[in-house]
Amino acid sequence: MNEYQACPGLRRKRTALSGVAALLAVVACTSASAETYTITTRTMGNTAAFNLPGFFPQGDLAGARSFDLTVTSVFDSANVLSSTDNLWMQASDAALQITLRLDGEVFSLDGTGQVSSQVLSDTDGTGRTTKRFYQSVSLDPATFGDFATVQQYVFLGADQFAINSVLEPALAYYANPLTKGFSIVNSTMQPDGSLALAGDAVGRADQFSYQLAVSVPEPATYAMFGAGLALLPFAARRRRA
Repeated sequence: MNEYQACPGLRRKRTALSGVAALLAVVACTSASAETYTITTRTMGNTAAFNLPGFFPQGDLAGARSFDLTVTSVFDSANVLSSTDNLWMQASDAALQITLRLDGEVFSLDGTGQVSSQVLSDTDGTGRTTKRFYQSVSLDPATFGDFATVQQYVFLGADQFAINSVLEPALAYYANPLTKGFSIVNSTMQPDGSLALAGDAVGRADQFSYQLAVSVPEPATYAMFGAGLALLPFAARRRRA
């Protein structure tokens, strides 16, 4: 992407800008339009049922075991769709990393795909409010070979729920859940286009955490800005000459 695609209004103003002023405009535009989000969700528990043949490159999983599941997704703000209140979002072209620790063994899977998060509130007939949080990632078949979805979720009372937005930096830890856990579903495409379940896993977590971080533009942007500042004296000297 060139500077005009990232900042359309810059093309008209370029002739009126010189040296560092133009660089300042590019840096300002990049800072406003290029943010990188990183979401990390983690569920831990003592027992979970696994039936996942071929899901992880490190081997097949079967049986009931303790688990520690961490899912990290990294995506650009340009690929995000979200609600106006930021309680729901969906991002495409996300870099996905799944790490599962089972009784000391570590299994991991990297790929690209889609990530979605949402925070919901419900009030039952007695007036009791419950908040729900879902985090789901789906791997693209092109990078994984099958259709795979990992979902982590939590149902909590309002006084226990710390996340006010899925697109604001936050670190939350939940105790005494009503219910929470994870599910993994892995399917293969059949010749007729339908999906057939290849394996799944499900577990109730004893601990759940959610973390979102928003990073600033990449260092190369600031390197370009610094180079422009360094050239400023030379540009001024040449103008005087």
